[in-house]
Amino acid sequence: MECKRRASGVALLFLLGLFGVLSPVHSLWAQSNANLPADLQSLIAEALKANPEIRQMAELRNASRETIRSAGALDDPEISFTLKDIPTDTWGFNRESMTQKMLEASQKLPLPGKRRLRSEAAAEQNRSDDFSYKDKVNEIRAKMGMAYWGLSLAHVAFDITEKNKNLWEQTVKVTETRYRVGQGMQADVIQAQVELGNYLDRLLQWRQRQESFRADINALRSQPPNAPVVQPQPLRPRPFPIKLEHLLAMAEARPQLQALKALVAKQEKMVDLARKDYYPDAKISLAYGLRDTLAPPVNQKQADMFTSSVMFNVPIWWESKIKPRIREEQARTGAAREAHQSAWNQLSAMIKDRYAKLQRLAQQINLYDHDIVPQARQAVESSLASYQVGALAFAQLYQNQIAVYNAELMLQEYLRDFEENWAELEWLVGEELPRRPEVRK
Repeated sequence: MECKRRASGVALLFLLGLFGVLSPVHSLWAQSNANLPADLQSLIAEALKANPEIRQMAELRNASRETIRSAGALDDPEISFTLKDIPTDTWGFNRESMTQKMLEASQKLPLPGKRRLRSEAAAEQNRSDDFSYKDKVNEIRAKMGMAYWGLSLAHVAFDITEKNKNLWEQTVKVTETRYRVGQGMQADVIQAQVELGNYLDRLLQWRQRQESFRADINALRSQPPNAPVVQPQPLRPRPFPIKLEHLLAMAEARPQLQALKALVAKQEKMVDLARKDYYPDAKISLAYGLRDTLAPPVNQKQADMFTSSVMFNVPIWWESKIKPRIREEQARTGAAREAHQSAWNQLSAMIKDRYAKLQRLAQQINLYDHDIVPQARQAVESSLASYQVGALAFAQLYQNQIAVYNAELMLQEYLRDFEENWAELEWLVGEELPRRPEVRK
């Protein structure tokens, strides 16, 4: 169930990322990685440079930046060449005074304010794309942290399983010895052998999970799946001193929310632009007509002709064209506002969820680290020796050894869950949170 909840949470985070959205990567979270393990810092730096999703978002941002100037540019001028008033009986250019070879140039001039609004709308789109790019950087950083700590768990869990496997190998030998001398039961031998086989199976599973996490890390940094990855640092308990109110305040500046705000601003510009269609645009034309000397017997040289005109479109289709366009842009603006509000509602709920999980995990880690694991280790230290001399039943030996394995493994899983939720929380609020090591007295 916990795995399903975590998967649904990651899916929801991804859906939020779809709402949006190469500046130097070091201007983002890469500047504040000093509190992370050095090898994780290196992996994050590689991912921020090479990850194709980040590069894709950077290209989209660069593309939208180029549209700002073009959005406010004038339409291309039009040039035409006209053969005017040629008599069809002779097809001559020197028979009629009206005949001309006319060259015309025209330029459309939109209503003042339209070009500015188009540029401003394009600029808001670029702002949205820029914030989406930054949010993608934060996402990849969080995913790298989650994969890193997952790999760390896989290594530590393998070592714990290996240690307990060795313990059960000794237990199998002791049970076989006691059975041969008539002091133990065959059922104890079989049960010990079965448990030893279970640990061998668990070792294979943890080895496979190591390979899976390595492949995830290499995918994030655009490396082949089998590329080597340095063994991560072990998981360590850390305090959780952050307040929920502080996290929610930080989240208001999350790049993804800022991207949605920029889209709202863009749509507001589009509404203003649509209202400009109530007024006409202008079109200026200049034409120069060349006339030939009239044929004999007139033989009159003719002056060339110059023509200019100004035309305006007549925006009379208010009900069928202009008003529907305005309502369309207003509806899109409302949809953008609702998208922002929906994103904030989901975001705040997810922050509260991660905050509650981290509080719970911090308490569980403290309980296991200071009480349960030490007690389980203490109970198992003398169990095998006591069983060997007949001072402890096999069932109690079995229970003690299983308990210490489960307790040590559960502590590591809680530590991994803590780091995963921490990484997701950093992505949600859009900033790195202060990481302080636990102070042990």
